[in-house]
Amino acid sequence: MDALKAQRKSLRTAFTVAAKNVRQHLEVLEADGKDLGKLSSLYSQFDDKFSRLEVIQKEISSLLLEDKNTHSELETDFEAAESYRDSYLELKTKVEASLKSSRGLMKCSSTDNAPKLKLPKFELKKFSGDPKEFLTFWSIFSKIQESDDLTEVDKFQYLYQCMVPESRAARLISSFPITTENYSKAIQQLKARFGREELLVQIYVRDLLSLVMKNAAAGRNSPDLATLYDMLETKLRALESLGRTKEKFADFLEPLVESCLPESVLRAWERSRISGVADDSTSQRSLEKLMSFLRHEVESEETIEL
Repeated sequence: MDALKAQRKSLRTAFTVAAKNVRQHLEVLEADGKDLGKLSSLYSQFDDKFSRLEVIQKEISSLLLEDKNTHSELETDFEAAESYRDSYLELKTKVEASLKSSRGLMKCSSTDNAPKLKLPKFELKKFSGDPKEFLTFWSIFSKIQESDDLTEVDKFQYLYQCMVPESRAARLISSFPITTENYSKAIQQLKARFGREELLVQIYVRDLLSLVMKNAAAGRNSPDLATLYDMLETKLRALESLGRTKEKFADFLEPLVESCLPESVLRAWERSRISGVADDSTSQRSLEKLMSFLRHEVESEETIEL
């Protein structure tokens, strides 16, 4: 035990010196608010010495507890150990508060000095009642719907302002008096009328069929592949957002997309697909590969036109 006590004495001395250095640097920091790095370094040394001191203290306390003749010494030793612990916790709290305060001031100063960018006023998306517009409208309005800072009446006011005047959607929302209880009912009716998933899926699938019919009537000689690609991507993304993913419904969607293509592009796609089969030993068709092929074709055309 004597060896442990000697070791503890040395650590207590080192701890006291480290605590003194930290206190002095805290005073300097409070005076000019500089050199946070130095304080952090001194505090790390101080914390390390206390950690090692605690290890020795636990060993000594265990030995004192085992010896029945040292109970009075144990009490005195415990009080001394607690005074070091109290000193550590007090200084730790001060250092953490000082570092937090100083870093906060530096952050505010940096923010104040940064150039301020004035953004254009954001306008909410208007909704007329066209189901094709519902996904875009709702993706924006849902931010208001999910806000915890607005009352139900405030949300109802925003909803009313988002309706195109005299439209079907406006007439539906206007049929509800603006009250807290009616807001959720109005949202429910709006979704049921214009945002039903099965309705939206039918609309986008019919749009794809409409493209097929138009291209068939034109002999599949589309003059603008880029426009066709953008239209296809728009409809496929909409279907994907409704849970009709490209992977899950590829067997159904890929033939529709192929039917939209000009004959020259379709021939190029078949050659590319057959070449791919030879390269990777797979004969599976892939909607993802088809859309990737079309994207590369569009990029090639745009590069040639430069």
